[in-house]
Amino acid sequence: MSLVLSGQGEKTSPLLRAARKYSAYLSYPLAICGLLWLLALPSSHFWRRVYFSENAMLPGQVQTSFGAPSHLDAMKQLDTALQAADRAQGLESVFADMGLDTEIQHFGYDKIPRVENATGTNVHGILKARRSDSVEALVIAASWTTADNDSNVNGVRLLAGLAKYASEQTFWARDIIFVVTDSGEIGIEAWLRAYQGLSTNAPLFVRSGIIQAALSIELPPAKMYSGLGVHFEGKGGQLANLDYVNMVQYVSRLERMPAYLHGVPDVSRKSSWWTKYRAATQMLLRQVRTQAFGSSTGIHAPFLRYRIDAITLAGIPRANDPVSALFKSQNVFADTDVPELPSAQQIGRTIEATMRSLNNLLERFHQSFFFYMLPANQRYLSIGDYVPAAALMIASLLVQAMHLWWMQGPKELRSDNPQTRITRINAYYQLLRSTLPSSIRIILRVHCFGLVLLLVPRIFASSVLSDTTTTAYLFTMALASISMVLHTADTYWSHASKVEWRQLKALVDMYVAVIIACLSVMNFSLAIALFVVAGLPLVLTRAWKIQSRYQRALGILLLLFASPVSTMTLGRNVVLGLHPLDFTSSPFRMFLTDFYHFGSLVYPLVCLVYWPVNLLSMIIVLVPEANTSN
Repeated sequence: MSLVLSGQGEKTSPLLRAARKYSAYLSYPLAICGLLWLLALPSSHFWRRVYFSENAMLPGQVQTSFGAPSHLDAMKQLDTALQAADRAQGLESVFADMGLDTEIQHFGYDKIPRVENATGTNVHGILKARRSDSVEALVIAASWTTADNDSNVNGVRLLAGLAKYASEQTFWARDIIFVVTDSGEIGIEAWLRAYQGLSTNAPLFVRSGIIQAALSIELPPAKMYSGLGVHFEGKGGQLANLDYVNMVQYVSRLERMPAYLHGVPDVSRKSSWWTKYRAATQMLLRQVRTQAFGSSTGIHAPFLRYRIDAITLAGIPRANDPVSALFKSQNVFADTDVPELPSAQQIGRTIEATMRSLNNLLERFHQSFFFYMLPANQRYLSIGDYVPAAALMIASLLVQAMHLWWMQGPKELRSDNPQTRITRINAYYQLLRSTLPSSIRIILRVHCFGLVLLLVPRIFASSVLSDTTTTAYLFTMALASISMVLHTADTYWSHASKVEWRQLKALVDMYVAVIIACLSVMNFSLAIALFVVAGLPLVLTRAWKIQSRYQRALGILLLLFASPVSTMTLGRNVVLGLHPLDFTSSPFRMFLTDFYHFGSLVYPLVCLVYWPVNLLSMIIVLVPEANTSN
């Protein structure tokens, strides 16, 4: 406030005078520069070659030996046990025969929060290290289904073979926990909560030490695999340590089973600049989508919530693989379709080399990056390369807020006449006293509606989340938004002198800038997404002088296209890749389920930031010029 009041007199610093003079011309260029910075990131000029910061891992320094007859017999023993009993008991018997401490965990969960209840089963076996006192542990996990809801029997088979291999070795310095779940990410979350002692509903009695790192296996139906896909993002934008990702890719190349980021190989080095740029853009957008919206990438994601570095290795079926082709065309897969020995041996040895390197660690991953983006395999962007884009976007909001705050009120308040300084300060104070409470009341009222939107699904879950009412609920939200905007604008239309739209927009600009600044250091992708859908429309709101009702109607129409309902509808088909008629997998339900099960920030941000800011932008468009404004 003192900074603003200091601009009402003749004792203004040169810097402040320059800021007041040029602030009107800086906001839009700063926003454009921020977007251009993002567009420049896929260019190879920003990339850096990856390297190892943690030398203790010694990747690729051991001779792998997975694939012995005893390991293959363990995989066959699992098939026999699954035919004789249910999956959980059969898997437990296989683990017990290997000398592992085993336990079956039965748990219940809400498949759809407070609407559809379900039960799940986890089985884990703990291999006690002979050279340690069970203070630390590593985890190898698998689910009976992949993230794409395909069968993952091959992954469980390989896990059983790895358990047999590990039980024959004596060099382990940490316990190894083998976990198999039938409920995907929710099953691993239930297991972790019980393991960490955070839940007493389904406690675990067979436990080991602190989990240092985890690795999950996904092998869709196939006879042969040409490579592996590496998934390293968590639900809330958390990332596995970059050394972990680099190490997995390094050892996979040594075993001739290359691991690609998200299963996408790099384009040829001889490709054109545009081809490389487009491939890097697609890779970065895939990571932004996963980090910002929490779309499912594998059962490693829950581990990252507990500060446990974890990744998922997903098999890539070889082109024209008969088993994979049959499964995709007819959804037919026989449990007897075992992967051929070369593929199973290469993938198993890749995981073996990874676990040997993790076994060498003296402490948790800490030396390499936890904030990064990967535009291509073996290349990375550090946080210092992409955060300036968010800084420019935040600066555009703050500069615009500063300009609007100075421009509020009648023209006489911005005079440079030193003889009227005291009079102008008093008039400025009276202006704030009469208009600031109204602006704050509008902001609080809109956020109260957002709070109601946040709480309604938890109170009336059965009616909100049922298959037949999801779409109706979203349209009801849209109609309620329009009705409230019109009511608020009508309420203040006759009291225009009490509402200053410049002041209201300045306050909202500062509010959004603070939110994006906080998000940018926690989840950069979510911060950028929030600026694009909420911050950028706010910056452009009333970018030109509104003189007619038709211009107001056009502004409202454009803001409706940027509303949560419109973006969720677009995100269903484009961003999240959902089927247009698959209402059971709507973004609304996905965000709410992730918030309920994994504490994701997306749904609270939609209710408490995105939707209120969109409504406030509409109010800013509808509120007329104050009678005393110029």
